[in-house]
Amino acid sequence: MVIPSIEQIKRFLSGIDRSFLMLNILIFSAFVAPLLIIYCFVPYGDISFNALWKGRAPYFLFIWLLFLEAILGWKKLKTERPTGWTKKRVLTAVIMILPTLYAVGLSFGLHAGIVKLGEAVGVPIINGDTWYLTHSWPFSFEYILFTAFFITSIWLLYGFRGLKSFSVSSVFIGGVGLFYMIDTFYPNGTFTALQFLVPITTSGVVVILNFLGYNTQTFPAGDTGLQLTVTGASGEPYSAVIAWSCAGSHSLFLYSFMIMLFLRGTSISRMRKVIYVVVGAAGTFFVNILRIVAIYVIGINGGGSPAKLFHEFYGEFFFIAWMFIYLSLVFISETWLIGKISSLRRPKQPPTKPTQPELP
Repeated sequence: MVIPSIEQIKRFLSGIDRSFLMLNILIFSAFVAPLLIIYCFVPYGDISFNALWKGRAPYFLFIWLLFLEAILGWKKLKTERPTGWTKKRVLTAVIMILPTLYAVGLSFGLHAGIVKLGEAVGVPIINGDTWYLTHSWPFSFEYILFTAFFITSIWLLYGFRGLKSFSVSSVFIGGVGLFYMIDTFYPNGTFTALQFLVPITTSGVVVILNFLGYNTQTFPAGDTGLQLTVTGASGEPYSAVIAWSCAGSHSLFLYSFMIMLFLRGTSISRMRKVIYVVVGAAGTFFVNILRIVAIYVIGINGGGSPAKLFHEFYGEFFFIAWMFIYLSLVFISETWLIGKISSLRRPKQPPTKPTQPELP
């Protein structure tokens, strides 16, 4: 292993624009710091980071996307770097502090105030159950609030070019908030526009469960979705409702942003990009079906409590593992397989014939 000398390290550090680097570190700190405060000090805050749906686990993907976009857009953002402490930069500093103040306030009565705001705006209470008011609404409100802080900070720091450079992470965190907010105000599938995947997903689950030897029955569950009852060899049935949030809409939403960021700025041809997007979407949908199958198998053999635990926490690793495997395959395909095929198709240059020296 070659260890760089002190002079080499100094030359490397001298080539870095330290003020610009510090500016990017502050952006990350503005959103990482409040998440750390919530995880460490807010009651049950650490548990909230385990759930990808109606939880704070999507923040990990947001930070990852933010980091990748900062690297990809480094040169473009550097040309837009502001100088001096202008009024705009002071306003930006104030806005970047607000997420941390929000996180601190959750331990000092802010959560109760958000719940009261939910009552004022009409968050529904279903048959006396206040879950959407006390759980779903605060998460929905938080994501929308963080989206506003983030977009405003990026615009004030870098202008419209910054919004373009951080478009994927911005739309991602805003999209999560939008999905949460829709489910908060239209619970149990009453927002029927998102239910179109439910019958397709349920049919796929039924086919696989029948292939595994289980008996299945499907019943309509109103606007909520479809109720699927599965019976195993023991004769004990397990029943659950497949709603739009479980049918693939959420995973396809996450996939679309990850593949957009992965393919953005590459030299891959448009046709191959379309193929990668379509194949990945189909794979994401099928992996979600396997996740639901696993929930029913666990429910039949272990009961409702293990199935619920798998549904809320561990089941999301299906999607994470799939994305890692698929993006790795795309990367290998482009860097090795496609390059090898291109080199084979490239016509070989005939060897040059050496020239004879002229005799005097």
